Amino acid sequence: MNAPPLFTETIRDVRGIETTPRTDSEHLRLTMEWLYRTQDVTDCGGSTAGYNLVFGWSGPYPETTGYVVPTLYDYGEATDAMEARNRANRMASWLTTLQLDSGGFPAGVDPGPDPEPSVFNTGQIILGLVRAYHETGEERYREAARRASEWLVNVQHENGYWDRYDYRDEIHAYCSRVAWALLEVHDVTGASAFRDAAVDHLSWVVSQQRSNGWFDHCGFSPDETPFLHTIAYTIRGLLEGGALLDDEAFVSAARIAAEKLRTIQRQRGPLTGAYDSDWSGASYYCLTGNAQMAVVWSRLSELWGDDAYASAATEAVRFLKTKHRMDGPDEVRGGMKGSHPVWGPYMRLRYPNWAAKFFADALLAQMQK
Repeated sequence: MNAPPLFTETIRDVRGIETTPRTDSEHLRLTMEWLYRTQDVTDCGGSTAGYNLVFGWSGPYPETTGYVVPTLYDYGEATDAMEARNRANRMASWLTTLQLDSGGFPAGVDPGPDPEPSVFNTGQIILGLVRAYHETGEERYREAARRASEWLVNVQHENGYWDRYDYRDEIHAYCSRVAWALLEVHDVTGASAFRDAAVDHLSWVVSQQRSNGWFDHCGFSPDETPFLHTIAYTIRGLLEGGALLDDEAFVSAARIAAEKLRTIQRQRGPLTGAYDSDWSGASYYCLTGNAQMAVVWSRLSELWGDDAYASAATEAVRFLKTKHRMDGPDEVRGGMKGSHPVWGPYMRLRYPNWAAKFFADALLAQMQK
């Protein structure tokens, strides 16, 4: 009888067992096969939140399904994989069935009969809907994205942030990714209200940046040390929003923080799981955040042609490859842990679908160099 994944994954990390890195394409193929399984284990077309080493597969997660959609389309385009495109279409179609009467999309995993809307989740779903509209030309996706954007504008605080209908009803700088989504909808609808709301939020995020590059409110709550995951979220939203707006202030704010983390990686080694306002790191790794920063650095290299950022992305991907499961049972083979070691605080004992999504994005960026 095979040992249960909880036992084997824990023992691997106790013993320091690592994966010998292979080619980008090999790692990418197995990652995408694992993401396919996250859809196959649901009965709805959505992607599960991931695999829990104690409780098994989670239910379908609308938020992360939303931004898995662009990854599937990107993989289909890069490798001529029609299956990836078909799966993306199924995910996007499922998402449209979840839209609430308000226009928002639900919070949480496997939403029940009376779900609450979520600002951040709605923004991430919009990213998938807009991409599906570009890929298929189906008006239902643009219309769903438009309705969702109207709801986001209606519930936004006059100061530019969101303090209602978001995680813990806290203010979050990482909603810069919601502003990015609003700008994507502005591009396909021309509605100036969406652009204005995005600018208001990104301006507020920039106002939260300290002189050392740090952002206040970049974690889940002000009294918690932010995970690298949410720090990277904040940077990416500013970067993509600034690029769409051609706004140097937004891009510069993102670049300052990304450069700080690049310097930390160069001087101290792989980025750790959390950073406080003095950029003091944790004692574990948030693998999701490392993958996200690899994507950020690749985008900065693409936008500016700076080899230093390309090198930083390559180094992060090299580290992630050593933590990537290339064998084992279906539940973990091809997946990426939330934390290393697997019992670390970020997504403890779990293989979240968004860790695999961002690792796939980082690999795709490497292959496009």
